[in-house]
Amino acid sequence: MFKVEEIKNKIATGGWTREDTQKAIDELKILSDLTVCTEEIYAVSYGIFSYNFREYAYPMIEICRETGIHLDASQAKARIYLALVRLYFCLGFPPKIVEYGLKYANSGYTMRSPLKSVYNTIVAAFTDCGLFSEADIYLEKMMDISRKTPCSQDVDFWDSDILNELVYYDSKVYVKIGLGDIEGARQATQKTEEILSTRDIPEDGRNFFLLQKEFTDMYLRLYQQEDKSLIAGEFNDYMKKMEAGEGARDTLSFCVRYFGEFLQVMAEEERWEDIVRIGTYIQSAKNFSGSFCPVYKVMRTAAGKSSRDEIRKQAPEFEKMYINALEHEMENYDQMVRMLAKEELRIVQLRESLKKDTLTGCLNRNAFEKNSARFIHNHQDGCLVFIDLDYLKLINDSYGHENGDRYLIHFVNHLSGFMDERDRLYRYAGDEFLILSAAGTEETEKRLKNALETNPIYFPVNGGKHHISFSYGIVAFREEAREIEELVKEADRRMYQCKKENHRRIFERGETK
Repeated sequence: MFKVEEIKNKIATGGWTREDTQKAIDELKILSDLTVCTEEIYAVSYGIFSYNFREYAYPMIEICRETGIHLDASQAKARIYLALVRLYFCLGFPPKIVEYGLKYANSGYTMRSPLKSVYNTIVAAFTDCGLFSEADIYLEKMMDISRKTPCSQDVDFWDSDILNELVYYDSKVYVKIGLGDIEGARQATQKTEEILSTRDIPEDGRNFFLLQKEFTDMYLRLYQQEDKSLIAGEFNDYMKKMEAGEGARDTLSFCVRYFGEFLQVMAEEERWEDIVRIGTYIQSAKNFSGSFCPVYKVMRTAAGKSSRDEIRKQAPEFEKMYINALEHEMENYDQMVRMLAKEELRIVQLRESLKKDTLTGCLNRNAFEKNSARFIHNHQDGCLVFIDLDYLKLINDSYGHENGDRYLIHFVNHLSGFMDERDRLYRYAGDEFLILSAAGTEETEKRLKNALETNPIYFPVNGGKHHISFSYGIVAFREEAREIEELVKEADRRMYQCKKENHRRIFERGETK
């Protein structure tokens, strides 16, 4: 297995490959306890995110979720949430980005820099869905980290509040444009320019944001003016600089959707050769995320419209690229649906397990409180039974608590055989049980007497057998208008009336010895 520092070094130096990713995933899959290597899992996930190896996001998500299931609230579990945010970002799946982003934010184990990044990722997810008001809320949360608890002046730029401000104002432009507030977007770009011109920023950081700001300003002008030919020319010049390797382009991550908008403007200006050139570059560059379908769609149109034979000949290839991208997105969608269905099944199973009594396996008190009103509504001719086992304490004292537990389990397993399939048995507390019966009081009492007297339940212990006696009280649902709590109290009161008679019978038979 790769060591954490080895993974980090490969990622930082550009040496992390698809082969490394596959090897790491294969090695993680065979581990019996994934919780001991959460740092390695996080590092591999970050490598997938950094290099946009989207084909490895799905298996890594499975590894992360399997690991998270077995972790209690901790720094390690928060790290898994952070990994999942980034993996779902690779896939461009906003609902899960937001879900795990909020889980990380509310985990109680956040770190300053990752939390700012998570909030910004949530902003991007909401923006991509057109939920600009929601995006604005989390953009402010991101900035509040710097506003409320400023970091020290000597911190590295990439962890600094200056970087957070730059990200904040750059993102604000896209949010404001989405909200239709062009003036607000313009003011945000001015703030970015002010920070870049007045603050002490290292050269690599300045280059990074100058290139980002150039694109953001150009995107704002797309919505400010109607001169499409001018916008098309600016975009073409910008892309030539990226293709030439100017600035810090390898460290930037762009959303393909915005580039698709510019390519569409170029199509309106019939700049077919430029579209093919730019689209070919975007296809091969590693710093673009999101759906490539809009790019391929414009490229195939451009190839068909071009006057140059060598470009027109590429039209079938671009058509194939477009269809493959659509099919890949459909596969991604199907796989995501399967993944979500699997997760939902886990949630359903967990919810079902929470309804069960851990010792006896019958339904528990919590399930009774949630389901009783519906049962009574659906079976108004039925009744409620309160059951109390006689002399469980004697079993515990005579044979030990382990046999006392077996006694309860034996009772539940055998009493179920006297009940109708519609009935529900609940362990209410200790040796107290409730039955919601779909049958009337006479039929229900007949079944209970069968279990108590005609065909009594015997518990095998120490080579002998002990009669499992119980007392009960029955209340019909229709007996009078009562709240559920009152039905339980009345059945409990009637159970005590029954208990004296049972005790007399038990002692007459000598069954407590």
